[in-house]
Amino acid sequence: MVEILEPVNVWVFFKNAQVQPYLFFWKGRAIKIDAVNLVHNSHSGASIFYHFSVSANSNFYRLKFDTGKLKWFLEMVEEEN
Repeated sequence: MVEILEPVNVWVFFKNAQVQPYLFFWKGRAIKIDAVNLVHNSHSGASIFYHFSVSANSNFYRLKFDTGKLKWFLEMVEEEN
């Protein structure tokens, strides 16, 4: 996977008190998420981050939600060309 840290816009669903990413926008594309494969959190000082490992069209991505800034980032990408 290639590590990057780019801000992205993400559409989410709230289901059973949990956030589930549905679609994100990157490089002029709308990428619909097929599956959320793993969710974990991390901390840096008082900041809490949620990391979502997702798949879409046989590609893999890791999204990060910064709860302090209420912003989404694309952290990692593995795409077939």
